[in-house]
Parts: sequence; C-alpha cells; structure tokens
Amino acid sequence: MIDCDARLEQGVAAHRDGNLQAALAAYKEVLTADPDHADGLHFLGLLHFDAGKTDNAVLLIRESLDRNPRNASAYNNLGNILKLADKPDEALEAYVRAVEIEPRHEQAWSNINVMMEGATNNDDLLPILTEIVRLDPDNPNAWHNYGLSLMLAGHKEKAADALERCLEFGAEVWTDPIWHARVLCALGRRERAVEHLEGIVSADPDNTVARYQLAAVRGDNLDQAPEDYVKTHFDSFSDSFDEVLKNLGYRAPELVAEEVIALGRENGTLFPDVVDLGCGTGLCGPLMREQCGKLTGIDLSPGMLRKAAALEVYDFLVEGELVAFLNSELPTRFDLAVCVDTLCYLGDLQPFMSALYAALKPGGLLIASVEHLADPAGPDYRVDPTGRYAHLPAYLRRSAEAAGLSYLSEKQVVLRHELGKEVHGLIFHLHKPDSILVA
Repeated sequence: MIDCDARLEQGVAAHRDGNLQAALAAYKEVLTADPDHADGLHFLGLLHFDAGKTDNAVLLIRESLDRNPRNASAYNNLGNILKLADKPDEALEAYVRAVEIEPRHEQAWSNINVMMEGATNNDDLLPILTEIVRLDPDNPNAWHNYGLSLMLAGHKEKAADALERCLEFGAEVWTDPIWHARVLCALGRRERAVEHLEGIVSADPDNTVARYQLAAVRGDNLDQAPEDYVKTHFDSFSDSFDEVLKNLGYRAPELVAEEVIALGRENGTLFPDVVDLGCGTGLCGPLMREQCGKLTGIDLSPGMLRKAAALEVYDFLVEGELVAFLNSELPTRFDLAVCVDTLCYLGDLQPFMSALYAALKPGGLLIASVEHLADPAGPDYRVDPTGRYAHLPAYLRRSAEAAGLSYLSEKQVVLRHELGKEVHGLIFHLHKPDSILVA
C-alpha cells in the first residue's frame, strides 16, 4: 500500500518542474489507491488544464471540492480556469467561495479585485462581502471590495464610507495606493481624496503618478499628462493590462479596427504604411494587420512594447512620445494612422494635429478614439479624476482644421464599462487633403 500523501508530494514536485508524465503517473497511483483523494483530484485537474483539457480540469476540481469543500486554494484555482474559459460569473463565484472559507486568501482577493472592475451586477456578492467585513473588520481587501460592491449597487454614501475606511490601512497596503482617491473623488469625497494624495506626495515627492493624480483630482489647469506619468503608469500596468481591459468590456481597439477594415474593403487595397500611435500591448494591431502593408507601433512604455513585440504583428516598434515621433525625421510618411485611447492623455490637441499633418502622406487618414465631453457650454477639454481627458467634438474639428486636416466624421460609442457605468467616447476620422488649392 502506497503512502498517498508522500506520493502526491512527489507528483506535485514533478509537476512544478514541468515533468508532466511523472506527475501524471504519481497522481494516477494516488487515485488508484484512493479514488476519493481530494488533493489528488485537485492536482490531476490542474495537470489536465496544463495539457489544454479545460473541461476535464473543471470536472476534476469540482469532484475534489465535493470531497473537501473547505479547500480555498482549489476554489481559487477553479476560478482561474473558469476565467480563462470566458466564464466570468462562475469564476467570480469560485473566488468568493475561496475568501468565504479563508478570508485572508490574498490571491483570491486579487482576482476578485480585477474581476469586479468590470462587474455590472453583484446582487449575490454584496451580502457575502457585508458578512465578511462584519466578521473580519481589519481585512483591507474585504473593505475594498465591499466598497466597490456598494458602489455598483448604487449606495454611493455607504460606498464612500467603506473606501475611506480603506485609506485608514495606509498607502503601503495597496499595490495601487492612488485608486481609492480617484474613486472617492468620483463619489463626491474630493477633499478626502486630495488629503490622501497630498500625504503620498509629501512622503514620496518623486512619485510622478501621485503628483499628476493630485493635480487631476484638484482640477488643476493641465494641457496634458506628463510624459513620466504615462510611462510609469503603463509600465507598472503592462503585465495585467490586457486582463483588466477585458474585464472592463474594453472595445476601443475593436471599434477602431472595424473602421480600418471597412475602409480597406471599400478601397479594395492595403494601406501601404500604417502607424499605431500609442500601440500599448498591441490590442489593435492583430485586428487590422490584414489591411496593412507595413505596420509601425509607437509607445512610451517599454513594458507595453515587449508585450506587443511578442505578438509578431508589427514590422517596427518604437519607444517614444507620439508627438515627438511624428515631428521626427521619419523614414516614411503614413497612409493611415490609428490612435486608440491615447489622446485621452493629451488635453491640448493642437501640437498633435500639427505633427500628424506633417507625418501623413497627402490623402492620408487618422482614425482615433477619445472620451466624449458632452457639455458644449464647458471647456474644450477636461481632465477627470481618473487622470484621463475628455474632449468636445467641436474642439476635435477646430483643432484638426487649424492644422490643415479635414474632419470627416465621428461616431458615438461606448468604449468600456468602469465601476458599473458606461464610458462614452467618439471614433473620429481625419483626412489630409491630396493637394492644397491656391487661389
């Protein structure tokens, strides 16, 4: 008779080292000796997932949980698999079950944090979180998600109270100590948000993200986000960027690519030279690659560019600021430029429009997305507490025409969902005339 626990440990060690055949042999021996061995079923499920057999993995881990329903790690792993299988509701349910069992399960809380950013319905989650903060009132993750859940349920004052409670745990507790300030500002607690950010800046004057966020929350008159802020912010965000945006229902790359594809089919030819301005991790590139001859990506963040390079879609990738890039001695000018949610870090668009005019070939086009500022009686652009700018459609037209570009069209769209609300934007087209008529 084998020692099942010892043999399982051997299997886990082999699994960790990438020796899947040895791991499989060990797990099978354990389950032959004890078909109800909960951990054996759990780890065999993980092995099936590594082999690409997602359905088998889910079944095996659920069987494991039938034998041992108090295994928080198994619920967390089940959630990870369900999330990757595009079953977000089931994944969130598994993560929540993990923290019900083990209220300080950091990995499960981290997964809940990410998934709740894009949540729109949390009727089942709110009472669970209410109970967790009652039972474990010193749990920062519980208060964070409780506040977010209250906000999604429309309880703004209670949500703000919960998120203020998060600040009491100290900035060092949070991987993103700025987030709560942004949300508190959106909930009407601007003074508390400013106080929190001032404390971070006072303790760390070189924190470019906190300094810019403080200026945005105060409503300072800023023409654009500082270059060092954008680079630092997106470098730190690069590893989780695609997953977070997926959970937000982020559609801007898809919407811009649809316009490119429609134009390409209408013209019946490729765009010979295309530039993706602020390409990030390359979300738009693969979607429009078939319409492009040569495709260049430009971005400030080396972390984002590494992710984009791994796609093997771009012919050239350049690290740099987009206006400086457009103004540089380019080896070619472009038939098409796309700019997906990059202009939301610029307020004053005139330098961009002038640089774009110089970088486009005669007849060249820009297709871009921006966040929509809908109040025609207000300013041309406004920086929100999120640190992103929204622009008036009339301002887009004026700044384009001042640079010699034609403003062809605009379309109102929903770019993503954030904190349970739709974020409205515009997809707009600009054209550089083929020739300039002289009277």
